[in-house]
Amino acid sequence: MLHVFWSTSSCFSEYLSESAMESSHTEISSKQEVINVLDIFPELNQGLIELLEGFSQDEWEKETCLKGRSVKDLVSHLIDTSLRRLAMDRDHYFSEAPEIHSREDLVEFIQSQNRDWILATRRLSPNMLLSLLKSSGDELVDFLGTLELHEKALFPVDWAGESQSENWFDIAREYTEKWHHQMQIRDAVGREGPLYETRFFQPIIDSFIKALPVAFNQSNRAEFTVAIEITGTCGGTYFLEKKAHSTGFVEGKLEQTSNRVKIDQKEFCKLVTNSKLKEAIEFEAVGDSEVTNQLLLVVAVMS
Repeated sequence: MLHVFWSTSSCFSEYLSESAMESSHTEISSKQEVINVLDIFPELNQGLIELLEGFSQDEWEKETCLKGRSVKDLVSHLIDTSLRRLAMDRDHYFSEAPEIHSREDLVEFIQSQNRDWILATRRLSPNMLLSLLKSSGDELVDFLGTLELHEKALFPVDWAGESQSENWFDIAREYTEKWHHQMQIRDAVGREGPLYETRFFQPIIDSFIKALPVAFNQSNRAEFTVAIEITGTCGGTYFLEKKAHSTGFVEGKLEQTSNRVKIDQKEFCKLVTNSKLKEAIEFEAVGDSEVTNQLLLVVAVMS
């Protein structure tokens, strides 16, 4: 996820321009269907507040699927992402830019920012974090509601292969960030709650499938077609075609391709958010394994 403090006029912008050129082989339609999460966002945030208010000290300290990260750590991280977004996008405040020359540099900088914040806030009590979570979440949703949906976002959605994104997709990306960390918290304490209900979950699938072309474009095969079936009430079947180093969604039928992948919608989300080890991901595949195994490269977070 691209929540960091930096100036877009420095070395990062140079890296972003180079990265955009490199990722232009992944086709992203300029006329995408808007994923509008503004109405459901407050309910998502409130659901987490209500869950946390009933937690025991032991539940706050439960380890999540992210090694070394407790429930309390993830709550702290959610506060951090909201505050950083507000500082940059609402308040136009950027601290000194880091040296970013590659995607690896970018990811390491983001992760170091995350680590620093989590370590610094471990001294805060759960009650203090709850207060900050509510206030920062409310302010963030209020701010996102002021953005023009089709205007250019401050940062592109990198994991979707975009060099430029509209605000609606950046807002949807923000929603996926809050959703998947809340689900990691719920999984840690065994309280799934309503997050897989259609109203919360459909925007997640609709957003995450946009990471599919990026992963499948990395295949060594020059040309292929593949059908990806995501099973469940919010899933669907998606067809990709790679041709001339470019991979994108196409209309298709199952009988038109020998490469097919099937994965449950919940498993798909655990895959793309690094909530489960790649080797433990359950999916079915037929056809060229060089193509179908690209599924395991799909990621919808900055990691």
